[in-house]
Amino acid sequence: MVGSRVYVGGLPYGVRERDLERFFKGYGRTRDILIKNGYGFVEFEDYRDADDAIYELNGKELLGERVVVEQARGQARGGHRDRYDDRYSRRGRYND
Repeated sequence: MVGSRVYVGGLPYGVRERDLERFFKGYGRTRDILIKNGYGFVEFEDYRDADDAIYELNGKELLGERVVVEQARGQARGGHRDRYDDRYSRRGRYND
């Protein structure tokens, strides 16, 4: 699953999951689509499909807006352990 998540930046207001599904259609099967305010993530089943989508779609227009498509950094959803560990270590520092 390494490298199968793609970051999509510059999303237009009101973009929907199905808009991203259409935008990435033809680049392999997706596992998950997560949309935030102005950006989102698309997770592919195969990292090679993610690489192809990045290469072909970066800088293309989606609903009239030019979007950034690049390799996602960090962890996928559900990676709460790092945030918890960070809070815990900070709390520990204050108690020293």
